[in-house]
Amino acid sequence: MNTTDTGDWNIASKARTRAFLTPRSFDLAATIYSHGWCMLAPNRPDEEEKTLERAWRVEGGPARIRLLQPSGPGGEVEMEVVAGRGARAGLTAATWSGVERDVRHMLRLDEDFADFHARCRLAGPPFDRAAAGGFGRLLRSPTLFEDVVKVLATTNTTWSGTIAMVGKLVELAGHDAFPEPREVAALGSRKIQDAARWGYRAPYLVGLAEAVASGRLDLEAWERWDGSTADLEQEIRRVPGLGPYAAAQVLTLLGRYDRIGVDTVFRSFVKRTHFPRARKPVSDRRMLAVYDRWGEWKMLAYWFEVWTDYVDGAAAKEGSPSEEER
Repeated sequence: MNTTDTGDWNIASKARTRAFLTPRSFDLAATIYSHGWCMLAPNRPDEEEKTLERAWRVEGGPARIRLLQPSGPGGEVEMEVVAGRGARAGLTAATWSGVERDVRHMLRLDEDFADFHARCRLAGPPFDRAAAGGFGRLLRSPTLFEDVVKVLATTNTTWSGTIAMVGKLVELAGHDAFPEPREVAALGSRKIQDAARWGYRAPYLVGLAEAVASGRLDLEAWERWDGSTADLEQEIRRVPGLGPYAAAQVLTLLGRYDRIGVDTVFRSFVKRTHFPRARKPVSDRRMLAVYDRWGEWKMLAYWFEVWTDYVDGAAAKEGSPSEEER
């Protein structure tokens, strides 16, 4: 995919903005808001403006950059420095190239969802809406380390607890960008446990950070993995603190969608949607079987149903009269 430059890009040139081309059907807002990751620090979503801001590490310090798609779906994605390093003088072409590479990774612009969308069209309503809207590009982080840390923060807690834990971790690091492995390791488990409220997860987090910082754990090997999902899942589960649910979430962030993380949300949604008249408890195995027909796309099919249910429910609630209006 070609890049559209907004200036005369050479190593010496600087600018506060840069833009790049996207696939014809790409919708930035739909991608950002199809996954709760947009709410986790250092991300700052603006649903009304349909933008996402976050801090990037650049030469000289963090730069806060806003992502937007002013011409709508299929148009260019613009990156604009709004605070921090480069807010006045701009960033070099080399720095922008690095940021663009991260953004493309976050938005999954180089993933191919053609087979998933073809299956959605064959499945008919409501899945045909997934194909029409280009659903599938679930937002992720610039680095796998950040994603794994955030997955760890989702285990055995509420969503509000996850948001708080990630936010406090970024605050503890002392700057706006997400901390690197060595920085997390330097904080120590006691400080993370007490000040960031990570509880029992703190030692697991520090252990993960130390393993990555020392090179004992090569997360890039997971990204390059050319073996089976089952074998990769076992590798992920070797990391202390990452059980079956967490491993499935990490696999999704790696672009492998043939595993579904079973949690309370999954059980509640599938029982309500697919087994509404069940008088006896429905096993996890039976619930997971609902998505067997989707093969390698199981997680996306499930997540589309969950997200559609959430969006439709929010719209209905917003459109219904309040108690005062009744």
